[in-house]
Amino acid sequence: MQTAHNGRKMAEKKTASSKMAQVKMAEESSCISTSHTLKFNLRSATLLIAIVVLGSSYFTAVGQSKVGTQPGKTSNIGVRSATSATSAGDPNLPGLPGDTDSLRRSSGTPGEVVSDMKLGSVLFYNYYVSDSLSSSINTRISLTNVNPLQDIAVHVFLIDSTSCNTADFFICLTRNQTSTFILSDVDPDTAGYIVAVAVDSEGKPTNFNYLAGEEYAVTPTGHRYGLSAIAAARLDAANSSSPVNSDGISSSLFFNGSQYDYLPQTVMIDSFPSQTSSPGSAIGDTRMYVYTPLTSLVTAGRSFAGTIFFLIFDDQENSFSGQLALNCYIASDKQRISSVRTAPNLSTIVPTGRTGWARFYTVGSYTVASNTTGGTKVLTGSPVLGASATRMGAFNGGRNLRYLTTFAQGFSITIPLVTPDCGPTNFLPTPNGSSI
Repeated sequence: MQTAHNGRKMAEKKTASSKMAQVKMAEESSCISTSHTLKFNLRSATLLIAIVVLGSSYFTAVGQSKVGTQPGKTSNIGVRSATSATSAGDPNLPGLPGDTDSLRRSSGTPGEVVSDMKLGSVLFYNYYVSDSLSSSINTRISLTNVNPLQDIAVHVFLIDSTSCNTADFFICLTRNQTSTFILSDVDPDTAGYIVAVAVDSEGKPTNFNYLAGEEYAVTPTGHRYGLSAIAAARLDAANSSSPVNSDGISSSLFFNGSQYDYLPQTVMIDSFPSQTSSPGSAIGDTRMYVYTPLTSLVTAGRSFAGTIFFLIFDDQENSFSGQLALNCYIASDKQRISSVRTAPNLSTIVPTGRTGWARFYTVGSYTVASNTTGGTKVLTGSPVLGASATRMGAFNGGRNLRYLTTFAQGFSITIPLVTPDCGPTNFLPTPNGSSI
């Protein structure tokens, strides 16, 4: 009996000890949980304080940036601060293109090439066409100023692809404004390309990397496509304008990697279908809208006259050379890719049901302005810009030509000096410094 009693007492002691251990573990767990919760709350509080501080700074900055743009206030509109004159972008517009240009200059990196994926101070629209006798053959052009603080005047040049003659007009864009026009209203019964240049209040080319554009075209051959404008960024200090040339009536843009982006030298059509048909296979119709820019938009007769040299590849890695004549713009009756003279001809190189691609550049000489005092330079070859369009069965579309190499010799385009008449409500950039 005593032994049994002692056994029960020992069991009760073990049970009590076990319960005390469980209580202790629970208390320790609670302490640990409380400690973690406390640490988490402290971190949350720290994070919350940081967010509040950053938020306060943000709203303060936003409030300060809005002070200069209130309706009726004209202070600091159209004139940038002294600090922004030495940097590439407006200090109130972080992250816009100018900041990248500033980093490029400070690192000594060479200029980039023009692109349809960025903003710029010069825009190239690679092909337009209009026909007053047709309700469908036309081109729609848009031009947009993405800068929320600055108005701009844009000098637009229309270059006829047949005669290489030029017509021009101004578009005045207020901040955040877009403008659209159709070519049948502006330049009917004409085909060619467009150059749009941001200018200051005196009509001189200026640094304004906030322009974007696009076009939609329906051609006489039934091709339909939309293309982004090719943008050339200006790379010198913000609000810098080009100087007046020694003739007193013109100003030059230098696409040399330091004032403006380089232009392309070698370009490519990355794929095109066979231009012949067979039963059960749709015929392909690939058009090339290729040109080298006029070096002078002031005087006529200084267009490039030379040859486009092609390397055409089939889908079995074989290459074939060919040529086409080029005078300012590729002739309309030579725009189909099958017009390229090759041996054997293109229908043999890319037979029915197969695809190919092409790369090409110009061969010839071109005399361009090399400075503002009348100096010239003879270039070997010329820059190449353009687009291609393909129609095959139910498929119909176009794209800008891809560039493979840059025209490192540099290139210049000279424009006439005309003061833009944008009215008193527009605050255009005022000349500040020189890029030369």
